[in-house]
Amino acid sequence: MTRWAAWGVLVVAGAISAPASAGDLPGGTTAPVGEPAPPSAPAPTTVAPTVPDLPASVTNPLSERLGLGLKPTFELRGRIEADAVVVSQSTSSKALIGDLQNGYGFRRARIGAQGIVGDSTRWVAEVDFANGNFRPRDLYVALTALPGLRELQVGYFREPFSLDGATSSRFITFMERSPLNELDPARDWGIAGRWWSENERATFALGAFRVGTSNGGFSSGDGGNWAVTTRLTGLPIYTDDEGTFRLVHIGGAFSHRVPLNGVVRYAPDAQSNILDVNDSPASPFLPTINIPASSQQLYNLQAAGVYGPFSMQSEWFGTAIQQVGGGPIFLHGFYVDASYFLTGEHRGYNRTDAAFSNVSVLRPLVRSPGKPATGFGAVELAARFALGDFTSSNLPQPTSGPFASASQGARLLQATFGANWYLNEYTRIMLNYTMATPEARGTPALPVHVFGFRTAIFW
Repeated sequence: MTRWAAWGVLVVAGAISAPASAGDLPGGTTAPVGEPAPPSAPAPTTVAPTVPDLPASVTNPLSERLGLGLKPTFELRGRIEADAVVVSQSTSSKALIGDLQNGYGFRRARIGAQGIVGDSTRWVAEVDFANGNFRPRDLYVALTALPGLRELQVGYFREPFSLDGATSSRFITFMERSPLNELDPARDWGIAGRWWSENERATFALGAFRVGTSNGGFSSGDGGNWAVTTRLTGLPIYTDDEGTFRLVHIGGAFSHRVPLNGVVRYAPDAQSNILDVNDSPASPFLPTINIPASSQQLYNLQAAGVYGPFSMQSEWFGTAIQQVGGGPIFLHGFYVDASYFLTGEHRGYNRTDAAFSNVSVLRPLVRSPGKPATGFGAVELAARFALGDFTSSNLPQPTSGPFASASQGARLLQATFGANWYLNEYTRIMLNYTMATPEARGTPALPVHVFGFRTAIFW
């Protein structure tokens, strides 16, 4: 090999082994000396589709953009009460007031929801389907940001009247309220303002209501059947220190009413047994009363006391009826009850509602969040005595129903004894025994014995 040939081989070998320089072209070629290398091909990219901007009012409502939080909250609520009621009465009692049949089924089966809207509104919507028919129980909106008022309720709800009526059926001591509850107006369509003091030791309520709303929550007609109802309560004593709970509740209520269709009516609704699923059932041991009237006034005085596990409660009810075509009529009655927790609990109390509330079980049988280990639950013993005087020389003669053969009405003496077992704050089992002794003019006093059992749960 010549010297020039050997030199050429070395040049080629060096070009192959040397790293590519900045002037190298893609694919192993080299740009001419003194010229810049062409740019590399760009990597492929994906172009996102263009999405038009939505108005701020669609993507962010005004309440959210202003930080108001006005979207309503939603929370389920409800209760289930399964009852068995057995009646024992004599042949003479059946002839006087009718043959009361035993009853087994749901006393209440309610489902609903509640919530708030910011700090200005709360709402409740609940229906009862205990006997297969849907009936409204609470359907209202409450405004909580109006000047001069704590709350303004509008819709279908209980009129502010008695302590027994203001206390939810979830928290009443007995399976049924007293027979004097017949003189409580219960639920109607209306509007009511509520107020309570800063220390929550006094409450006042005033409302206007449509009288005669049916048990199905319906009211119609052009009549002036309206009512004005008011309630005033106070807590002269209230102590909720650790290990000590004491209170004294006093109050009164008044209602002026124009009756539906010009008739004041007190009568048990037609039913096949003693288990009545009505919102505020009439006592089957009192006479059927239909009084043509231009107006009616309802009165109530109420008092209650709690000293640790012991509590007492009493109310007097009265009604004055301006009868059309007859003299005035006055009916009245009272009850007094007492209860004691063997396990050390006490009745709860809601100061803004001026009514009793849930029992805080110290040792629940079913473990509850924030409570100690499972225990036996709470046990409460209770007794109630009630007297209803539905007699008047001006009463119209009843043509049907209980005491159809008696005139001038009837009196009722009723004693109830109960035992309640609270498994936890939301579940309880109730046992009741009632001896009702109705008495009408010219008829003997005939006792009726009623035994009741209930399993109740609420949320």
